[in-house]
Amino acid sequence: MPKRARTGPMPDVFETFAHRVDEEDQAAGPIEVGQVAKGAGLSLGLMVITGMAFVLGFWTGTQNEPDLAYDHLVWEGVIKVGFALVCGLLAAAVVLALAMVAIGVPWVQRQRKRRRRRG
Repeated sequence: MPKRARTGPMPDVFETFAHRVDEEDQAAGPIEVGQVAKGAGLSLGLMVITGMAFVLGFWTGTQNEPDLAYDHLVWEGVIKVGFALVCGLLAAAVVLALAMVAIGVPWVQRQRKRRRRRG
């Protein structure tokens, strides 16, 4: 069943949400280029470290095979690759979690100090 055509004028999206674009958050201030570059550098560093952790975890998983009796060659390959993938993902998750804690704790402490100075 086709939709009926709208008879009234269409609302202007830019006019409807203009207050969100035009008004600047006065409390936050302008975004500094140095902060953006620092955040991009941290993100890139986390991606590289997490990737390296995955590769090392995968390699560790290939060196330590689960001790199972395999019925078929296909299942042996699936289990070995699956075990190595799980080891890699676990290593990447652990490294990412530790890095986020190492970055997040000082950030939270700085935010609390700023709030204490204001209030």
